[in-house]
Amino acid sequence: MQKKLIKALISLILVILIYVLYEMITISTKTVNRDSIYFNLNNIRNPQVKKFMRNLDNYYASFLLKISNSAKLYYVNKDIRNQLPEEILIKKTDNFSKNLYPLKNNGSDWHRNHAGHSSIRFSGLTQINKKNLDKLSIAWEYTLNGDKPYDIQSNAIVAEDKIIIPSFNKEIICLDAKSGKFLWKHILKDQSPRRGMVYVKGKTKESSKIFFSSYKKLIALNINDGSLDEKFGKKGIVNLPSPSLTSPAIFKSNLIISTSEPSLNVYDINTGKFLWKFLLMKEQSKERNGGKRYDYSGGNPWGGFSLDEERGIAFLTTGNAGRYFNGVNRPGKNQYANSIVAIDILKKEKIWDFQEVRHDIWNLDIPAPPILGSITKKGKKIDVVIAVTKLGNTIVLDRVSGKPIFDFHLKKAPRSKLPGEKTNFYQPNLKLPKPFAKQVFDLNQVTNISTESKKYVLEKIKDYNYGFFEPYQIGKKNIQFNFHGGAEWSGGSYDLRSEMLYITSSNIAWEAEVTFNEKKNKFSPEPYYKYNSSFKRLLDQYGYPGSKPPWGTITAINLNNGKIKWQKPFGEYTELTKKGVPITGTENYSGVTGTESDILLATGTLDKKFRILDAEDGKELWSFTLPYIGSSPPITYAVDEKQYILINATGSFSLKKGYPELVEFGNKIIVFELK
Repeated sequence: MQKKLIKALISLILVILIYVLYEMITISTKTVNRDSIYFNLNNIRNPQVKKFMRNLDNYYASFLLKISNSAKLYYVNKDIRNQLPEEILIKKTDNFSKNLYPLKNNGSDWHRNHAGHSSIRFSGLTQINKKNLDKLSIAWEYTLNGDKPYDIQSNAIVAEDKIIIPSFNKEIICLDAKSGKFLWKHILKDQSPRRGMVYVKGKTKESSKIFFSSYKKLIALNINDGSLDEKFGKKGIVNLPSPSLTSPAIFKSNLIISTSEPSLNVYDINTGKFLWKFLLMKEQSKERNGGKRYDYSGGNPWGGFSLDEERGIAFLTTGNAGRYFNGVNRPGKNQYANSIVAIDILKKEKIWDFQEVRHDIWNLDIPAPPILGSITKKGKKIDVVIAVTKLGNTIVLDRVSGKPIFDFHLKKAPRSKLPGEKTNFYQPNLKLPKPFAKQVFDLNQVTNISTESKKYVLEKIKDYNYGFFEPYQIGKKNIQFNFHGGAEWSGGSYDLRSEMLYITSSNIAWEAEVTFNEKKNKFSPEPYYKYNSSFKRLLDQYGYPGSKPPWGTITAINLNNGKIKWQKPFGEYTELTKKGVPITGTENYSGVTGTESDILLATGTLDKKFRILDAEDGKELWSFTLPYIGSSPPITYAVDEKQYILINATGSFSLKKGYPELVEFGNKIIVFELK
């Protein structure tokens, strides 16, 4: 009886072990930068098994801390940074790529988010110009259906005299681009595409199509009637292993998407067959750090990507490595996070990657797709990749080599104050291109809109930490800029003719804090710490930002020399202006779109205005108060040789969270024309 019981127990344990191994294993012959078979705790699909294994792993880590001196020493923050020079330099390259793509600004249609595969979001249309803005008026409006409106962050697609809009109410809506007449709609089972769709012209006798991701589904629709393309995937739908929020791109017969796994995935555009993927995450180290497993979630390419159609290279920008303010068990620079990554689609391999912030614990993602532009060097046009960042930097790299066009300066950063946190020795401190946003908070950056507000904020932050990449400390809050930009997901607008970059940004200070998690630590010995992170806007007693204005700006940067041509406040608190306070700008999301008539179309400010500015000096030429905040960058298109401007006026998710009494979601699509 006893032997049978023992055998049964052994059999049960073996079954459990086999099941756990099955859950941990990943078998994939299509991941080009991984072994075909690999084990990982994060692969476990069953939530109960995953929780059990993580608890088991935590107890094992605690056990190591009791018996291992090397594990204990990991939490002593000592390193050699005091012996290192104050600054280091990544020198600029003199070996440049030839100008192959793109060669001109966007035309009459709008085939992808940010205009096209190069993401320049700059129009060659000139009919609407500085001389006739007094004739600009509403051509038509369309009201979206739905009881619970939400902001639309994606550009509409304009092609074949149709406008295709991803509505917040799980609908794709098609309107006549000239009249606004309703043509068709397609109802989704999951989310509308958050940041983009792509149009593909049909072959002879075939309907043209749009492709987009609806969270964990990749979908193909016929543009003629909104029906699913029966030949693609399973009746028009391909199930995705991980969510995708950004616009697909097309190269030859390849349909390319980015996912939050994080990865770049490639499918056959005709059948939807999965071809291969590249994981945007360095292979996890087997080595334990202070007893803990190496835990690095990688850089989610949530901002999107661009495609060089001539070279067949996809360029992605990535977010941080996870766990906002705590990187204790992901030591090192965290390769592929906070980076620009170039992947050759035909060769299925990474060409280069370039990192801005190293070992990010400040939420300083690169939030927008890179712009594929050109600049003039040594009398010749050269192809570059341009990335605007939350930190307020503009990173300009050679298209093929990934080497910087301007010297990339790095400054020594402080050692962490959290046990076991290994902050990187150096962080970016760019000189050129000139940063377009505030980067380092100090007492000179405290609000000056009134004596009362300044006094209030100074008293509030008297015991806070702040400074150049200031690390976090238990029991003290940090003040930092750039948590939501600098630049945000809308990115910039780039003129291939003048080599000018136009970028909207915010200069809002944030309170950030790391606290000891008592509940999760009660069974674990020190220093096996677990932390909570929190953050909020630094505001004065009246609800205005606690930092010195301007709180929002539009900036014109000459990328030939890296210098700022002009910078203007963007947005207005009219009640402050009436009190004699110079225009402050406001926190903003949405962005700016330029045209070759040297005007800039801009929305996204708290005051709900759609503004047109002079591209030469930033002067406001015209404005219109929208019913709701513009929620995505304006687009401009032409039908029958007439130019139109389209605004998604649906409010702002991020501004709603920060200023709930000032912001409401809306449901308007508004198109302007010359009367």
